[in-house]
Amino acid sequence: MARRETERYLKWLLTFAGSFIAGILIMNIAKTYFLSDGGILNSSTLSRIKYLNVDGTMLLRYTLFERLKTAFILIIFSTTFIGIIASYLFVAWQGVLTGMFLTAAVIRYGFKGILLFFAGVFPQQLLLVPAWIMLLNWGCQLCMRFYFPNRVTEKAPTQKHYLLRKGAILLWIFGVVIIGSILESYVNPIILTELLKIF
Repeated sequence: MARRETERYLKWLLTFAGSFIAGILIMNIAKTYFLSDGGILNSSTLSRIKYLNVDGTMLLRYTLFERLKTAFILIIFSTTFIGIIASYLFVAWQGVLTGMFLTAAVIRYGFKGILLFFAGVFPQQLLLVPAWIMLLNWGCQLCMRFYFPNRVTEKAPTQKHYLLRKGAILLWIFGVVIIGSILESYVNPIILTELLKIF
């Protein structure tokens, strides 16, 4: 792995960690707002989910649309000079959301809230997280190719070879996102509803 890529992954990790902590702080400071009776993860919402008959096909359509929409937005940004900045903003946003969701779960339900958090993201995130990292790296490399050629770490004999390789990697990423969405639509609801029986 190129040194620049290793540094980029480390910076993303630090960005996520910092924004994760920010999410925790936000939730604790504004918990009266976010954790009101009708707020995040309230008991009535969990009760409805517990007895919800999930239509996997409809859920898959929704999750695929949302995931691919996000992917295409990131791809579009990668063709602009702010593509690298967009990758850090995406990581920061995910960190804030993760910190807020985990904190809300723990405040409401204690240790069971931690179980609820992991049940909500398993098993799809085992695939989606690597896919997003690959896509972010893909986008940063493309952005650098267009606007910062002196920082490019990818090598290709011709422009055609480069585009073919980038296209193949992108198809691979989309495939992983699709599989992750399938798991989210058909497997995760089973895990989540089974766990909610202890709530």
